[in-house]
Amino acid sequence: MVKIYRIWFNTERMDREDHYRITLFSRPRVSIHVDEYIWSFIEENIVKPHKLMRSEKHGYLLNISFDQFDPAKHRYFPLSPYNGPLREGVEMESSKSSYFREDFADAEERTTWFSPNKIWTNCGDKVLNVDVKAANVSENITPREYADLLFDGIGAALVFNFKRLKREEFDGLKPKIDWGIVESFPFPAPFEEQRYIGDGGKIHVYSWDGRQKKTLVGPYSVRELYLEHFGES
Repeated sequence: MVKIYRIWFNTERMDREDHYRITLFSRPRVSIHVDEYIWSFIEENIVKPHKLMRSEKHGYLLNISFDQFDPAKHRYFPLSPYNGPLREGVEMESSKSSYFREDFADAEERTTWFSPNKIWTNCGDKVLNVDVKAANVSENITPREYADLLFDGIGAALVFNFKRLKREEFDGLKPKIDWGIVESFPFPAPFEEQRYIGDGGKIHVYSWDGRQKKTLVGPYSVRELYLEHFGES
């Protein structure tokens, strides 16, 4: 059994002067059921046939993190078939876990990047991080665009962790996605159907000024603030 956790940071620090902005409203408004379908599709066609992620001692978490690609902020990426080869003249080094974005071929034209890392253990669960940065990540991304990125993000994470897997196997499977299922869920999805971590909490950013707690943003109820901005879907 794999649990799916969607991660989105609701605030972002703008500078060193403790200025923050709320980023809640720019998250993908796609149903969690799209994630569940894409994962089950990959699980049935690749994970189970290869007998991967079958530990009886551990549960598994799929941490899905999307972010809008920002060339000023996203500077480093690991080697991955999904990030393409290094440019001519840049040598691979066994001691390096990541490279400057400019070290990759065609880096200037690329607006989609992946940051896979090793499966890690948290409170007895094995955690597979799916980290996607793309220019089209926003509140307007469609379920089809989202699913396309998610499929490659999961592929990048699994290929990074299991050497028997190759990108070509995922690329061969991708055309078999049932886009009718992906597009059958309501869009924009209702707030309750998006299910991001922290949706039941508050947005509250503060700093300490001497012994005084200084509120910078909030506190706001995530749900109430979201519905105030977008209304009921």
